[in-house]
Amino acid sequence: MEKLIIWCYVFCSFFGFALSQCSANNLVSTESLPAATRTLQTFSSPGWKVSYYSNMDCKWQITAGNGNRVVVDMREYIIEDGEGPECVYDFLQFFDGSSTSAQSVTVCGTARRGRMFVSTGKDALIRLKSDYSLEMAGFTMRYFIGKMEDQGGCASIVVSLTATGTVQYLTNKQWPDSYDEGSLCQWRITSSAKVEIQILFSDLMSGEECYSDTLDIYDGSSDASTPLTQTFCDSRDTFPSRNTLTFLTSGTDAFIKFRSIRSGWTRHGFVLSFRQEGTAATTTQAPTTTTTQPPNDVCSSGTIQLTATNDTQYIQSPSYPIFYSPNLICSWLIQGPEGSLIQLKVIDSYLEDSEDCVGDSVNIHDGGSAEAAVIATYCGEISSSVNSTSNKLYIRFRSDGSVGQRGFNLEYTALTDYSAPSCVPPAGVTNLVANSTAQYFESPNYPNNYDNSTTVYWLIHNPTDSGYIKLEVEDSRIEANPSCSFDKVTVYRGPCTTYPVLDSFCGVEKPTITQYTGSYVLVAFITDSTAQFKGFRIKYYVTTEREKTSTFWQDVALIAGVTIAAIVAVGLIAGLAIAIKKGKLPGMKSGKPKKRRLSVSSVSSSSSDSDSDNDAKKKRRPKTALRSKTKVKLPPVQSSNVDKLPDLPISKQSKLPPISKISK
Repeated sequence: MEKLIIWCYVFCSFFGFALSQCSANNLVSTESLPAATRTLQTFSSPGWKVSYYSNMDCKWQITAGNGNRVVVDMREYIIEDGEGPECVYDFLQFFDGSSTSAQSVTVCGTARRGRMFVSTGKDALIRLKSDYSLEMAGFTMRYFIGKMEDQGGCASIVVSLTATGTVQYLTNKQWPDSYDEGSLCQWRITSSAKVEIQILFSDLMSGEECYSDTLDIYDGSSDASTPLTQTFCDSRDTFPSRNTLTFLTSGTDAFIKFRSIRSGWTRHGFVLSFRQEGTAATTTQAPTTTTTQPPNDVCSSGTIQLTATNDTQYIQSPSYPIFYSPNLICSWLIQGPEGSLIQLKVIDSYLEDSEDCVGDSVNIHDGGSAEAAVIATYCGEISSSVNSTSNKLYIRFRSDGSVGQRGFNLEYTALTDYSAPSCVPPAGVTNLVANSTAQYFESPNYPNNYDNSTTVYWLIHNPTDSGYIKLEVEDSRIEANPSCSFDKVTVYRGPCTTYPVLDSFCGVEKPTITQYTGSYVLVAFITDSTAQFKGFRIKYYVTTEREKTSTFWQDVALIAGVTIAAIVAVGLIAGLAIAIKKGKLPGMKSGKPKKRRLSVSSVSSSSSDSDSDNDAKKKRRPKTALRSKTKVKLPPVQSSNVDKLPDLPISKQSKLPPISKISK
């Protein structure tokens, strides 16, 4: 954990995040952040994106100076959630003042878009408190000044302003509180030189068409002049979304127009600055709220080959933590030293969420290619750390055509000193090493009957980096059932029961099973509380030969042939039925067919034999007859207690009168 915190500290420092002095050695502290200004300043909790500390109670004071207000834009927070509406475990608080005695708002849980807090005075206090367990990622925020003055301009008149060498600010009415719906605000700015305008913050009702709230800047004295920019409507979640937020008029006039409609939604509005060009540089600069990094061409250069060592290394989605682009397919192959395993830990993961991960997703394959078994699939906020079963791990990231998210950050290392995978059940496991020589393992007591209510595992390991583990079932006498729901053998595609099932069998089935993806196979044998049989004997070895499989066109030809044969058969049967009905088959006389005398043997008996199986051995559930097309021969039950049904007495047989008497 200390390494992760150090990494996070370096990462956040590199990307310009302010970091708290609250540390593992100073869990209870109060510190002052740099004073709020017009420039957006960014701050994150200690260990952001990894985890904050347990048993911490850290506070951060923010002041905006007399006559100002503090605006805190909480961009995202991930805090341990409490049971019910109360935050009884960990929580984040915003105090409307300089101490914890001030009025406050308390939040916990997860908010990917956070929320805004605005003080009523010049001071604000942020507090993060945690208990002794379950530390989460923390929070990240930005803060700046919210001025109280009102420049007017939101009536039916146009307010005239004069740009000078001193930077001045312009906001909507009610800023930084929510603005009124159905308002129209207009300002005309004049100067003796060109006018420089910067949008410092925006929180409007955004949308692809800017259909609701809009901010327009014109290069002239009215809204009939040439627009300096396309209609602007960024919300705080997307601000800034333009390539530049600084505008310069061609003449000495600028016209600014803000419009809001009654949409049922309210936002905080905007802040912009203006000054006369050619004067001293403004003290207010457009904020940098996103950090650019060198283009990540991992998705355009094929599979990236990575070498795992004992040192910690990282894989990140393109542009992480900035939103990744749509329509990406990225892949990484991690390979460690011979005989090692790859350990993959998820540091941060936030992808588009979708049912069955059909949108954006990360697939982790236990092997050297996309054909290897998938041991984990990530989307949304759900993720988990995994270990490979060989020295190779393949990662594939895909994004669809919709909007991206923050992405992921994964940590990987090579494990050279390890024992059997920890996910294997600790008891009842027999470890086997496979090689090119055939070896065997049998069910308990084989060839005698196995025991009831047992669970036994065999973990087969191929320590080499080549070949496939192959299992051949040479003998099988297991309690049979169409769904193998009584006693059964299950073969998993890896060292744990959480891996996909490679195959399963019961009865007298003798399958051949090959593991093509990974260096482990787990065999589980589970029996219920009734009926014992001989069991099984399985041969296992390592082979380099793959079984031949039919090609796509062979499969198509086979399906087409079966379909045509079925159509021909249906036609023949239909023709035969018509011929029989018309009496035109060879040797058949036409006319009304004669009645046939029914024999007694052709009528089923209706006798009852309810007393015939009173002494028979009963099981806790009935055994149904096999319904599959493949006939499965049931092994004989090793018990002398099974009675045969008694012969039906002659006196109980039903006799029918002659046909002649029935017809009368």
